[in-house]
Amino acid sequence: MFGIILSFSRKKFVLISAALGIVAGLVVFGLRLNNPRGMNLLLMAFNRRLVVTVACLSLMAVTFTVISSVFRAGVMRLVNVLALSVMIFASLMYLVPPVLQYTREFVYFGEAGISTNAMLRALGFTLGLCVCLLLTLSAYEVHGSLDTRRQGYMFLLLSLVIFAAEYGASSVAALQRLKVLKISDAFMGVSVFDVMIWRDANPNAFLFAQLGLALFMLVFVIYTHLKPEGTFPNKALLRKEKARLRDCRRWSWSLCVCGALAVFIVVVLHYYDTKPPAEIQPEDYDINDGIISVELVNVSDGHLHKFSYVTPGGYDVRFIIVKKPSGTAYGVGLDACDICGIAGYYERGNDEVVCRRCDVVMNKNTIGFKGGCNPVPFEYEVRSGKIFIDAKVLEAEEKRFR
Repeated sequence: MFGIILSFSRKKFVLISAALGIVAGLVVFGLRLNNPRGMNLLLMAFNRRLVVTVACLSLMAVTFTVISSVFRAGVMRLVNVLALSVMIFASLMYLVPPVLQYTREFVYFGEAGISTNAMLRALGFTLGLCVCLLLTLSAYEVHGSLDTRRQGYMFLLLSLVIFAAEYGASSVAALQRLKVLKISDAFMGVSVFDVMIWRDANPNAFLFAQLGLALFMLVFVIYTHLKPEGTFPNKALLRKEKARLRDCRRWSWSLCVCGALAVFIVVVLHYYDTKPPAEIQPEDYDINDGIISVELVNVSDGHLHKFSYVTPGGYDVRFIIVKKPSGTAYGVGLDACDICGIAGYYERGNDEVVCRRCDVVMNKNTIGFKGGCNPVPFEYEVRSGKIFIDAKVLEAEEKRFR
């Protein structure tokens, strides 16, 4: 959308407002980063009001675009550009902080500051920004190749409508959290709760709508720029026109490739990045007279081993065992913690035990001790090459797994 606006306006107002919006976003991010006392709630309220502001400004931009498409006087077009510029400023002020927040997630808890994973995350962040910039540039060039002002207005208006709908849906949730709207309030049979649920369930719907509009625009440009039309005084002008049409088609394909890459990122890569890891299947153990025994030789490889005991009450109490990297000690605890509940743990790579809920990497040497996101410890005994656990100890913890 920014590329289309920039192509439509060709004014310094848009670039200046974008720069100011980025600076304002940096200021907000800096405040969040320093987290002054008492500022957290104020920033949350400010952020919600900013969402509503962006929604209102986008509706104003839609209105002025419609008016300026009918009354094409210079003053009305200038007013339209100013409205678009203010909208760009507010939206970038809102978007920059969460984008920059990703830079604080390059290094996970327990990882070294310089590692392969951290570098890959930084590289992914950089490539994501590059895709956004290429999309902007491609949209700018493709929209700028449209022959008539009517076509330019049409694609600008459609993009603004999608943007206004996106922030309109987000502003419903913001107004509800600001207690301006009630969860049960409804308009034309659609309640605030319905809008919030739909928005959460379809986070990429408006992104796909914008990319669908881009696809329609590039197909339109390719179809209308296949060959030169009219007559030309000489071959030099004909070659110049053919070169212009060829550039338009190339930028259209660039927009197509970048749009496909964006879909690939938010659908395929996001799925593989966020899909839950495969569950470790519980292993077998011996139980005699209410005493569980696990052979040390079966859990001495340094990997995470998970076990399950079904209590007389019918609850599945899970526990884990892992050999610690230093010495001959073993870490034993429930597959649950006091912070994240029964989310449990999984093994990442060859040596990382990670919480499923908060993605914290456990220090294997601290497993078996209380505190933080460590597995909840319980009593056990090591002797004769086995780990012995009284089943009654696990039954006493069944309330955690209800």
